[in-house]
Amino acid sequence: MDNNTGTELEQPLISVVIAVYNGQDAVGRAISSVLRQTHPNIEMVIVDDGSTDNTSRVLEGYEALSRAGREIRVLRQEHAGRAVARNTALGAVRGDFITFVDAEDTLLPHHLATLLARYEDVATSESGSRTVVYANAFRCTTGGITTGQLQHREKMPRPRRQRSVILDYNFGSLHGLFPRYFFPEVGVFDPEQVNVEVWELWLRAIYSGWRLDRVKQVTRIMSWTGESMHKQRDGVAAGEERALRETLRRFGDKLSTEERAKVLRRLNNGSPPAASEAEQALHEGRGEDATDHLKRAAEMLPMQRRVRVKSAIASLPGGSRWLVNRQRAADRSVGRAERMHC
Repeated sequence: MDNNTGTELEQPLISVVIAVYNGQDAVGRAISSVLRQTHPNIEMVIVDDGSTDNTSRVLEGYEALSRAGREIRVLRQEHAGRAVARNTALGAVRGDFITFVDAEDTLLPHHLATLLARYEDVATSESGSRTVVYANAFRCTTGGITTGQLQHREKMPRPRRQRSVILDYNFGSLHGLFPRYFFPEVGVFDPEQVNVEVWELWLRAIYSGWRLDRVKQVTRIMSWTGESMHKQRDGVAAGEERALRETLRRFGDKLSTEERAKVLRRLNNGSPPAASEAEQALHEGRGEDATDHLKRAAEMLPMQRRVRVKSAIASLPGGSRWLVNRQRAADRSVGRAERMHC
């Protein structure tokens, strides 16, 4: 080993977890994007979650590329879902930090270096070491990548507001940089949560004293169709109810009056699928339905500025028609009904 390689391997080891199921056409791009990272010391732990296509052959090819600073290990299990697959990987990682990459996504070369630099900056504060840092992502829709399609469009809540805001919606990202001691303290993914396992994890983390920090840079490209969450909304609603009940059970004595009231209101009124229902109504040109859904969503999710603004516009004369036309223009611009280009 030469001196340069030795110095590079003294950098923090970052473990990149990829859980994949039947991803033969996409997972190679995700792995390649990790290999191209500027950070020099990376291990990949890839879990093939019982794929029935040629995913295993693709992974075998990449596993053969394993080397110092770019170690690649592939684990295989019977199909059990993303949460179980990620937990399997967490039992095998060795890094100082852990992050996750979806099999359909792509990292820009500076992704890991950007997150690590930001973490090292915030960790100098008294509680900064209990922070998970993440970045924004461009959405790659059926029309390709557009800079106007960001994953996180809401303003990042300040640390003192995160306990309250996380009860409204998930503003975090699984693609952040987790210090190794995060999971022993907070716990791993709930295998019973199929649709909202990430939000449930953040509920536990934030009410255990962890905080989230987001850098301004865009360092990732995520594949997105806008259809999957709508199709899974019943499962999402059930998962959110379960997560809120668990939050009440685990942290009930630590909740403020405002936080307890918010949890009980959501439990009593049911999980609000209204935001996704409103979006679908706009896609389909049902302006009146969208107005009703937006009004309910604004009441249930007061911290989501975009929802509040859309609800206010929809209540104006001609507002719902304007929103429908705006949505149609956006759909055309990203080629919603066409094949993915990323």
